Amino acid sequence: MASVFMCGVEDLLFSGSRFVWNLTVSTLRRWYTERLRACHQVLRTWCGLRDVYQMTEGRHCQVHLLDDRRLELLVQPKLLSRELLDLVASHFNLKEKEYFGITFTDDTGQQNWLQLDHRVLDHDLPKKPGPTVLHFSVRFYIESISFLKDKTTVELFFLNAKACVHKGQIEVDSETIFRLAALILQARALMNQQNTFVKNLLRNGFSLSRCHDSTLSDENARKDLKTLPAFPTRTLQERPSLAYWYMKIVEALPTYGVHYYAVKDKQGLPWWLGISYKGIGQYDLQDKVKPRKLFQWKQLENLYFREKKFAVEVHDPRRISVSRRTFGQSGLFVQTWYANSSLIKSIWVMAISQHQFYLDRKQSKVSN
Repeated sequence: MASVFMCGVEDLLFSGSRFVWNLTVSTLRRWYTERLRACHQVLRTWCGLRDVYQMTEGRHCQVHLLDDRRLELLVQPKLLSRELLDLVASHFNLKEKEYFGITFTDDTGQQNWLQLDHRVLDHDLPKKPGPTVLHFSVRFYIESISFLKDKTTVELFFLNAKACVHKGQIEVDSETIFRLAALILQARALMNQQNTFVKNLLRNGFSLSRCHDSTLSDENARKDLKTLPAFPTRTLQERPSLAYWYMKIVEALPTYGVHYYAVKDKQGLPWWLGISYKGIGQYDLQDKVKPRKLFQWKQLENLYFREKKFAVEVHDPRRISVSRRTFGQSGLFVQTWYANSSLIKSIWVMAISQHQFYLDRKQSKVSN
């Protein structure tokens, strides 16, 4: 009897201990779950605040100006490219902003231009650490700076051309380089700065390795100066930097004002596609001077792209054919080029903007 009673007590204690154990485990699990939910809520709140902070923080950008100044900016997420261009132009008191733009180099090494009606941070900016580097430069060229109205615009065109010569974006032969260098040398002389010819070349952005003559001296510079036309007194007074005469030489160069892109045709052959105020040209890979084909803006009907293809509809009176449906005359044909999708889009954006610039100038000439 006693043994039976003891067994009953042991069973009761065992079942009681199991009950207490289960109760303890369930309580701990409930506490853990509630604590975990609280932790999750805190993490969500913190991450959300961090995202909001990042959105309001913006992105650090460094804008390189044509006069070698650099602007450090914190670009906000809602800032439009047009507003950024206005901000940069205000540092020059620039009135003729329609010729300029802001460019950047993406992670693939391709140069892109900010679209004015898009937000700055919506572009495919480079993802490398540090401030994003942007460049303020001339985007839309014209036949001559004589059409420009403001002196500041002329000076910026001059600085832009000088930078393009230095970077090799404008192809210049040795003789022309010496003529340009002679102009810079005379400008320095007018400013009473006694520098050697070589120092002036280096300071003003000329690559000596592009010259075939290794005997560079002040004497050579003076000889080149004698071959230049006389400078009117009025020009020296208004433009002591001789920017006007410098630009007269540069504007005559075939590669001036042309934006080049590496493309391929239907057969896969490589070409340069050049877009400028004159139109769209197709150049040999070894020759950026003389285009194989040149389609003027007045000949082009439509410009469009799809994935890796850029196409233009060209109106050519020499290709007039009779349509069976309309019995009318049609001289349209389609010219296509191919590249990767990001480059094709950049080409299309440049072509559209240049074509619109051509139409705006044409309308302005009619109005005047």
